[in-house]
Amino acid sequence: MKLKATLLLVALLTGCTDTATKDFIQGDIRLSPPIEKLDLGDLEDGGSMTGRIKDAKGRTFDVFIDYRLGTKAPGAVYLNGRPGSPKSVYITNGAAIKQMLGVR
Repeated sequence: MKLKATLLLVALLTGCTDTATKDFIQGDIRLSPPIEKLDLGDLEDGGSMTGRIKDAKGRTFDVFIDYRLGTKAPGAVYLNGRPGSPKSVYITNGAAIKQMLGVR
């Protein structure tokens, strides 16, 4: 009985010491909140936003929020390049990034 109680206690304590992060992770991209807008502005293509962001660990990324006229994915978020650029990374949960940035 003591062995079972000890194992249960160890299992519970292990779960309690797990430090879950609120980092945004997708592939090789990791953003640690808070996110700082270094420069973020509108483009003259129908309202897209572009600029640079920096996370809490000092990592910087180019960001592009797609609001181009005629886009099929309004509000889509890309890091490291514009849509269609070989370096661009489409963020599947763009809403989370926009929320971190405090943008529409």
